[in-house]
Amino acid sequence: MVGTPRFDRAEVLAHTARTFAERGYAGASISHLVDATGLLRGSLYGAFGSKAGLFREALRQAVAASPGSAPLVLDLIVVALRERAAHDPAVSETVRSALRALGEAGAQPGELLYARLLDRAGLPGRTATAGAP
Repeated sequence: MVGTPRFDRAEVLAHTARTFAERGYAGASISHLVDATGLLRGSLYGAFGSKAGLFREALRQAVAASPGSAPLVLDLIVVALRERAAHDPAVSETVRSALRALGEAGAQPGELLYARLLDRAGLPGRTATAGAP
């Protein structure tokens, strides 16, 4: 069938999420995303519309598939807060929902994010999963 994507969307989004988490939004070029996913540039744009659309979907999938306290999710939330939430209402709502869910599960979202930032910086402190449900 012509026009049918021939790739595993969930797998592509997982690779994309890791790339954004490692490099940040601005630091993850389309070339980085092409390398991470194995897709051609045109396939990425055809499937997701834009780099911003790809980030939105990768964030949504990561939040839906993993506990909110998972390091990947926390890294993506940090990237979203620093680089995307102020300009993208869909990203902002996904982050709000993820943080709300963490709070409802008894976690302290602010403490988890702070601990994850310390982990990423290689500084001593609590681990990102401390206090997680």
